[in-house]
Amino acid sequence: MQTGLAALDPHKAVLPIVALIGLIPVLLYYRRSSRLFVVGYVLLILATVVTNVENLFLGTVLNYAEHYLGLMGSGLVFLFAAYVRRKQVLADDAGGDGPEIGLEDGPDVAADGGRTEP
Repeated sequence: MQTGLAALDPHKAVLPIVALIGLIPVLLYYRRSSRLFVVGYVLLILATVVTNVENLFLGTVLNYAEHYLGLMGSGLVFLFAAYVRRKQVLADDAGGDGPEIGLEDGPDVAADGGRTEP
């Protein structure tokens, strides 16, 4: 077993540990609107695990899995998540729920964020 573990690069071996520790705040601040960002982060964790396992067996297959599924997959999921989130933010802004910035004739906004009566 020691020969298998000796194949692991110490710099790469610590990556899954750091990634799993980083998963704690991601899960603590999990919201339904951030579900796709969590999926992207989990794909990054998958890539860090696979980069270590590929040193033990199936090097070429797992190298492709790491780069295509883990890294490229997370990049595409993050891109799609950012696109969806941007559409949500723009839809919320278009709804008129919040105060518009730059309108001179609208109601004044109090220092605490609430609207004052005219």
